[in-house]
Amino acid sequence: MADLFAMGSEDPDPGDAEVSDETLATLLSEQLACTDSDGSLLLDTLIMMMDRTNGRCDPLADRPLGKVLLDPASGIDLLRTIKDCSKTLSCTLESGTETALARTVYFAALAGALVHHDTKITQLSYGNLGQSLALLIEKKWMAPELVTLFSNAQRICEDRSNDA
Repeated sequence: MADLFAMGSEDPDPGDAEVSDETLATLLSEQLACTDSDGSLLLDTLIMMMDRTNGRCDPLADRPLGKVLLDPASGIDLLRTIKDCSKTLSCTLESGTETALARTVYFAALAGALVHHDTKITQLSYGNLGQSLALLIEKKWMAPELVTLFSNAQRICEDRSNDA
C-alpha cells in the first residue's frame, strides 16, 4: 500500500475512460458536499472505518466532508484519520472513478495538514508530494476549492524540498 502512494509521479487519474471530466467533477462536488446522512459511499466508509479504529467521527456529523477538509479548525488527528481511511479505501475499490475520489480525499487531508497545521502526515517526500499535488491541480475535474488548497500545499512542498 505504501508503494502505491509513494509513486509521486504516477498520475492519480481515475482510469475509467468512459467517465467524462464533467461527470467526475460532479461526483467530486457531491462527495465534498455530503454529510453522513446523505449516504455517500466514501463518507459512509470513512465513518465506518473511523468507528472501527476508535477514531472520533463527531466532527463529520452533519458537516460536509469538503468543509472538514478545508477548515483550518479541523484537528490534525481528524485529518490523519481521514487520510488513513481514504488511503485504505482507495486501495480496496475496484472502480477507477471511486478510487480517484478516495485518492483526492487522501491528498486533501495531506494538503490540509500541511497548509493549516504545518505538519506533513505522510512518508512521501516533499518533492513527491508536490508532484502529486501538481498532477491533481491540473485535472479538469478538480474542485476549485481543492485546487486552491493543493496549490498552497504544493508551494510549501517546493519551499521545503528546495531547503533540503
